[in-house]
Amino acid sequence: MAARPTELKMAAPTVFDGNRSQTNQFISEIVLYLGVNDDVYNSDKKKIGFVLSYMKGGTAGPWKETKLNSLIDAGQWGNFANFLRELKTAFAPADEAGDARSKMKHLKQTGTADEYISEFRILASRSKITEDTSLVEYFMEGLNPKLVEKIFGLEDLPTTIDDWYKYAARLDNQWRRAKAIMARNQGNGNKDRKPIRFKNYAAPRYVAPDPNAMDTSMGRLTQEERNEHMKKGLCFECHKIGHRAIDHKTGTVNQKPRPNQEKPKMLPFGARLRAMIDAQPEGEEKEEGHRMLEDEGF
Repeated sequence: MAARPTELKMAAPTVFDGNRSQTNQFISEIVLYLGVNDDVYNSDKKKIGFVLSYMKGGTAGPWKETKLNSLIDAGQWGNFANFLRELKTAFAPADEAGDARSKMKHLKQTGTADEYISEFRILASRSKITEDTSLVEYFMEGLNPKLVEKIFGLEDLPTTIDDWYKYAARLDNQWRRAKAIMARNQGNGNKDRKPIRFKNYAAPRYVAPDPNAMDTSMGRLTQEERNEHMKKGLCFECHKIGHRAIDHKTGTVNQKPRPNQEKPKMLPFGARLRAMIDAQPEGEEKEEGHRMLEDEGF
């Protein structure tokens, strides 16, 4: 006993309510579904019955009832190809070609060139326009302006609509691949980079002095006395003006600054950081440090 054919599970046709702008789409979905499952729907009766089951509401509902009654009265289902022609005639747009040309005029590329070309091809076939010159004009109107500019920059400008399809798709795909590669490289530029770790180096820590821990040989100063010393610029050690308590420890209390002596200038942060990296032993960390300086502009 032969195995019963199995219906392939795929998107079912959209229910048709008689909207004339959806007629061609409905017929296309019907033909696709029945063509894939031709082992199941292998007779005109099954195919016509399948189509009628998806016609509901609107003007399609009454047409379905009328058609079904006529088939019953005739005692036969007739030919499926003739049924489709009758269906298309009954629900065809009043001016299908004019409607297609209007849609072509307002069609714009919002995604890839391949998507735009696919939609444009459908409208072009319905518009009944056969001249390449007219189709190219419609096609250029909706194509991405930068893509149009690239095509006009070619050595040999395409003249047929098929050539315009070909070059538009090729250039758009090339640009999108290049953009993806650049984005990927930029994303990996810092992701794989290891943080710099300098061996045997610890960043100096700043510890704020505790004003309450200022002991002197003459006893601990009160808060009021400390405030007075700071106001007058007095030494916390000997209570004289002109130096600080730390100068007693370094032995520089009686030293006078030389005339016009300038304070040593501190190098910019970038120069200090570069000197720190240059002092590191040769190796991967030193190379990574130099790369970091270049990236940061130091």
